[in-house]
Amino acid sequence: MQLEIVAKNYRASDRLEQILVAKTKKLDKYFPDGSTPCKVVLSDLGRQCKMEISINYHGAHIRSEVVGDTMYYNIDACLPKLERQIIKHREKLNKSYKMPERPTEYEFVSEVEDTPVEIAKVKSFEIERMTALEAAENLEMVDHDFYLFVNIDTGNVEAVYRRKDGTVGLLQPYEEQ
Repeated sequence: MQLEIVAKNYRASDRLEQILVAKTKKLDKYFPDGSTPCKVVLSDLGRQCKMEISINYHGAHIRSEVVGDTMYYNIDACLPKLERQIIKHREKLNKSYKMPERPTEYEFVSEVEDTPVEIAKVKSFEIERMTALEAAENLEMVDHDFYLFVNIDTGNVEAVYRRKDGTVGLLQPYEEQ
């Protein structure tokens, strides 16, 4: 993997970077080409630290985020989450290509639970045309985590959502050409 470490409001020590390189290198066995980009973002949130690890692999976005007291604890919490996601993604690919499942020795987890994804409820609603600012105001009124709308400016279906820090974000999906 090609590891990129980015620090936001945080100074990563050489020791922390060495540990990150050593531990993420153990995930190389899941990515045979060796050129898979892996981005680690380290942030200081005041009394706590946040670590995000993102891997882009053949169009799949595998991501894990952890907030904890120290970055060293975050490494030990973030990597097992990431490995579970990698294993589940890999098993999904094996099923779609009808490849035999191969038992694997895991690096950070003891076993992976096989819980199938299930749609619990289907809800239909009319989608309205409005600006992103109007959608953000509607998000406040309905008190949900997200709000879908057709953006008047772009003509696309977009979403505003409540971020963990209390601010509002805008999702603008697009199809890769």
